[in-house]
Amino acid sequence: MKKIQANAYNPNKVAPPEMKLLYDSIKEDGYTQPIVCYHIKDKDVYEVVDGFHRYMIMKTYNDIYEREGDCLTVTTIDRPISDRMASTIRHNRARGSHDADLMSNIVAELVEMGKSGN
Repeated sequence: MKKIQANAYNPNKVAPPEMKLLYDSIKEDGYTQPIVCYHIKDKDVYEVVDGFHRYMIMKTYNDIYEREGDCLTVTTIDRPISDRMASTIRHNRARGSHDADLMSNIVAELVEMGKSGN
């Protein structure tokens, strides 16, 4: 888990009651989905594309951290930054809400990178 880091572009926010529900879910069922990451080879770290809040549960709750032995299951994607940003949006739209300002920033960045509104 020490090699996992957040990305700088995720516009998804989870309110405290939903974070508590996520904690309860992970406590009862374990991690049922891997964290989606991109491996930054030159730094040998894994940047979260999807699963930041699941990652934060382990960082925040010592009981989960100890039970999981400081390990998270991850799956990696090897895509350019614009595709990773789009992937984050797709994952978030399936289950969360977005901060409007952060969302407009990410859309502007995607437009600058030549992405269309798929």
